[in-house]
Amino acid sequence: PAAFSTQLGYVPQDDIVHRDLTVERALYYAARLRLPSDFSKEQIRWRIDEVLEDVEMTERRKSLVSKLSGGQRKRVSIALELLANPGIFFLDEPTSGLDPGLDRKMMMLLRHLADRGRTIILVTHATNNINTCDSVCFLAQGGRLAYFGPPNEAKTFFEKVDFAEIYSTLEPTKEQPDIPALAEARFLASPDYQRYIAIPLENGGDTHN
Repeated sequence: PAAFSTQLGYVPQDDIVHRDLTVERALYYAARLRLPSDFSKEQIRWRIDEVLEDVEMTERRKSLVSKLSGGQRKRVSIALELLANPGIFFLDEPTSGLDPGLDRKMMMLLRHLADRGRTIILVTHATNNINTCDSVCFLAQGGRLAYFGPPNEAKTFFEKVDFAEIYSTLEPTKEQPDIPALAEARFLASPDYQRYIAIPLENGGDTHN
């Protein structure tokens, strides 16, 4: 685990930043804990400047965390994890509780981070801006894989015009309790499974992106 501690970043659904500190101070203490002990104060300040720019929060560095909006606090939580410069980022419901405008801003921020070379993996039930993702994975009850591939092709695969409709398609009923298993079997037998999972794995993990 220690070998991966600086390579993996995780932002939980609940904010993890101390609310009685300024943004800058919260990041400073986090940096002292997460960055190598031989980092100088100047190097720490430089790293804080860099992550604040990444999450577009430079102008709020002197603000108390408690005075920030929900979306801004989420950005600070992301900045906190960015301090160690992880290559892979896991986020649990990063847009939970945000209005549609902030939802879009947050997804575009994650798109920006991905375009700069990071792998972003997020759990979400908000699908309004899911097209900013390269790939989407739908899991049915029991963790059964019902689809993996480009977002727009998911609607074609499920023959739905809206992502929200896919949820009800995968929900088991009293009449059909085996819907999750059937959904998984259908995907495993599909050309999409071959195109987006089987063939890339055979080729050493290369994807269509």
